Amino acid sequence: MSNALANFVLAIALLAVLGPRQAEAYLGSFEEQDGYRLPSAGQILSEYLVGDAQFYLNNIEANGYTGVVPLGAYPNTLGDSSHGADLSRYNAGQYGTNNGGPGGTATDIADNSGLWQALAGGRLNEDADAPYYYGGTFSRDYVQAYGYPGARTGSTVLNFLASETDLSYAYTLDSRDFDGLAPSASGASLVQMALWLCPSDWDDDDTGNLLSLSLKDAMNQTIFQIGYTGDNMLQYRLAGGSWQTTAYRMGTSGWSQVIVIYDAVNNTAGLVTSAFNDTTSSLGPQSYVLSNQALGLDAEALTGLQWDLRGGTLDNGAVSFKNYFDDFNFTVSPVLVPEPGSLVLVGLAVALVAIPRRRRAS
Repeated sequence: MSNALANFVLAIALLAVLGPRQAEAYLGSFEEQDGYRLPSAGQILSEYLVGDAQFYLNNIEANGYTGVVPLGAYPNTLGDSSHGADLSRYNAGQYGTNNGGPGGTATDIADNSGLWQALAGGRLNEDADAPYYYGGTFSRDYVQAYGYPGARTGSTVLNFLASETDLSYAYTLDSRDFDGLAPSASGASLVQMALWLCPSDWDDDDTGNLLSLSLKDAMNQTIFQIGYTGDNMLQYRLAGGSWQTTAYRMGTSGWSQVIVIYDAVNNTAGLVTSAFNDTTSSLGPQSYVLSNQALGLDAEALTGLQWDLRGGTLDNGAVSFKNYFDDFNFTVSPVLVPEPGSLVLVGLAVALVAIPRRRRAS
């Protein structure tokens, strides 16, 4: 048996015996107690930021507004209570009590000084003409918590929209994501990242890659990428490679699950999905897309994520609208390099798991 397979079997056995480390925050479900703010939660954010104070303050003609209030500027006569402030403007994911959080509340911070950073587009493009705003209803660029009645759980999702130009946002993983383990210490671990997503039908005529989610290591290398096309086909990409389009279509009227399994010791990745079927309105079976795929690089601890969304004029003239994410969950377990005879330990671990099952069945 190869070392990679032995590691995988041993890790699964140890998970069964010892139990995994599970977490569902800082990313979590993007609810208030995960550290994500909506204006309807009773607090206005990003009113007095350098360079765009009036842009976010009042919907008045003197500021050049055209009847569409920029996101996060609630309450006022045309306020939008469903969209929170851009995640790079406040301490998103750094307050709340879920998964051992510190409590507290949302506060303004210096832009890009928290866990979330706007790298390109998004609110950087939206701010370009501040304090004036020339956009229409969907001429917006942002990454925000969004109050959505169809959230998979709770009432809030993570929403991406790139209207006029591409956007790129980075998120720095925190120990709260890994249930107390510092992400920088995950270099000898098997990390499973499970998430749910719900894309849009608006851009179906565009069959190229529309959105990507990159796993980044401690050296800021892109370890592995998942994404989808405009017509919502699940994709993946290895470092230095091209996008590979799978046979799995992510439904737009329900939530699809994607699981990435990253082995930081053996530099491999796995990909699993359960795709929502819009025709039958049901979640499909769990399907393995990749198993122990060599990454082609020497990767380190998983420390960050990066979202890239294509904006501007797509193939059918639509915008990158309704790119929802919900319910992130991380499981971290040790990957042990087996010594000679370690497979005996694997068998013992499996036996220890099997014993109580036999007793229950008797």
